[in-house]
Amino acid sequence: MPALLIALLLFLQPPLQGQENSEAPEASVQKPQAQIEQINPYQYRIGKILLDQKTREIRFGAGVNMTEGLLEFLIVGTQSNKVHESLFLTDISPFHLNIAMKLLGITESPELFEIVDEDYRPTGKFPEVPQEVRKKARVTILVEWGERDQKKVVPVSEMIHFINWPDGAQSGLQPNLGVTLNDLTLSSMKNDPWLSTGSYIHEGKLKAEVLQIVAAIYTSQQALLNYPGKGRLNGDVWIPNQKVVPEEGTEVQIIIKPSQP
Repeated sequence: MPALLIALLLFLQPPLQGQENSEAPEASVQKPQAQIEQINPYQYRIGKILLDQKTREIRFGAGVNMTEGLLEFLIVGTQSNKVHESLFLTDISPFHLNIAMKLLGITESPELFEIVDEDYRPTGKFPEVPQEVRKKARVTILVEWGERDQKKVVPVSEMIHFINWPDGAQSGLQPNLGVTLNDLTLSSMKNDPWLSTGSYIHEGKLKAEVLQIVAAIYTSQQALLNYPGKGRLNGDVWIPNQKVVPEEGTEVQIIIKPSQP
């Protein structure tokens, strides 16, 4: 049996220990099944996710969910309660995606999440993460759509705009103090790597799987991936770039690969 297939089987074993968390227990969800297929010497399919060792890419299907309105998430599942604020929807298992990233050597870094005390109060401190782990936790996320000579591949940063709210204007896309969307200055999201944060285990389940949260723009400890740049703690500054994002319902391929060679 190929070494990678053995590793896949080991990774697909259900987690044994939960992480303590103050949230109320969520409804039980069906545990992902170990669906593994070796396509050729370099490629494996894990559920609905394609892992390519040669190109060091992970691919999966998604659909454009919205072309206007405020965004807090990049990718969520179709059954998530965050659908109304996510750019893309997908039907993959976040659990399977977590496995695929680990098998490409993508580590997890908790550097974005403030440490809390035993009463869950913020301490103002953040985890100390070795530089090597930080580097291996960085990923590039691309979006591909179209056919043949019409095919486009762009970084997700080009598909998202940052709202530069003027002084004195409250957030929100409804007119406020005479400010409308047409009056605002927009800038593209900075094209920096995203961060693998890995979600966490709660009551024996991967939280990202339970809540169907794949990638968050507004920092979320429940997501597998997070945007680590400016504005990550603001839920009222991100909107789709209508000049780049294809029309709602367009099928796309999400491509994730390590930022480090």
